[in-house]
Amino acid sequence: MRDTSTVPLGELMQLLERQLMEAGAAEWRTLAQQVYDAYLGWDNLPPALQEEIASAVRTALPWSDQSLPALLQLFGNHEKAIGRAAALRDSWRYPTAHDLQLANERMSLAPPLVDAERLERALLLSRLMAPDGDAVQRAHALFRALLALQPFGEYNRSTAYIAQMAFLQANGYQVELAGEPDLEHGSMGVSIQPVSGAEPRTFADLIDALVSRYRDALGRAERLLRAQQALAKQESLPATFAATTPVPGPASHWRYLTVQDLIWLNTEITGAPQPYHYDRLEEATYYQYSYRDSRNLPLQAARFLWGYLTYRPFAKGNAGTALIGVLTLLEINGFEVHLPVERAAEWLQRVIHRRMHPLSAIRQIIAATPQGRNEQPIREIAHHLIERYKPALALLHDEPEKTIPNPFDS
Repeated sequence: MRDTSTVPLGELMQLLERQLMEAGAAEWRTLAQQVYDAYLGWDNLPPALQEEIASAVRTALPWSDQSLPALLQLFGNHEKAIGRAAALRDSWRYPTAHDLQLANERMSLAPPLVDAERLERALLLSRLMAPDGDAVQRAHALFRALLALQPFGEYNRSTAYIAQMAFLQANGYQVELAGEPDLEHGSMGVSIQPVSGAEPRTFADLIDALVSRYRDALGRAERLLRAQQALAKQESLPATFAATTPVPGPASHWRYLTVQDLIWLNTEITGAPQPYHYDRLEEATYYQYSYRDSRNLPLQAARFLWGYLTYRPFAKGNAGTALIGVLTLLEINGFEVHLPVERAAEWLQRVIHRRMHPLSAIRQIIAATPQGRNEQPIREIAHHLIERYKPALALLHDEPEKTIPNPFDS
């Protein structure tokens, strides 16, 4: 890596890193972008401009109230020259904020909760490094920045991990995950090999392929890490308090279907026990729960619907099981369902074929607020729904897995 001690922007970059971690003022983000461009294109700047910038930076440090406006004015006055110099050096492909939101959406199977300002800061923070930093260093800087600023409501670690893998692929490396991903420290745990030729795919395409391939492994790592963190918090509590603290888990405010409920439901719909993939069934069932404190049942139902359609754990009857399963989840939690029998099959097919977002589909068929939990036995409610929607179930047939697109594609 290049010795940056001769470039007067090094100390200023360190200051900006601290500010981007702690503050969200637009002026700091503007200065960070300007300083990054100047740092990147330093060798291509005219000597007179190099000296002007160096002199201004020496005057600004140690930092004072006058430093920020003075530097913003200086860099603003030379914005075009600095931009041209940076363009001559900037050969790295970085994901955009939209790309990272896409990665989070693919992981959570729901529209992301995102702090746009924190996400912008994370992207800037990931770039504030020596211009000669290599691809692996830059990818890990991207992971650390996203993890430090936590711009998403959930799946920050998996999103950061996917981002660094996509960064490496976009910048000329073949990446293969080896073992379980380290979501706590960001250690790559991957096989990295340079490839010849430019990577033609967009970040969106790279992210889609990575999530499709590694989503299960990342999901397991997320859950394991959360369980370890919850246990550590529990063990750190005073004994008298810990003894009365409930074990972390799905909110008791809602009722949920179990794995055994879904097996029973599929058997009732198909008329006979079906072979199933247990890991997929467990994962599909897990989508009823939410990392957002499990307080938004319509969102949880939407995630469950798409998660189940994605994993399709049974040999037969997955579409019908998805329909009755999500309707049961809504009804046992007091949501009045308004889905005419003659429209039910088409309603589900529109979700499967991405003609309607799962969350929009759920909102379309329920009243705005629940009437209170329905305490009837779950299987009794499900049986009534099966009987009611028999004509719709007769129209639903499972499709080959490869033909069902992801509804969250932009």
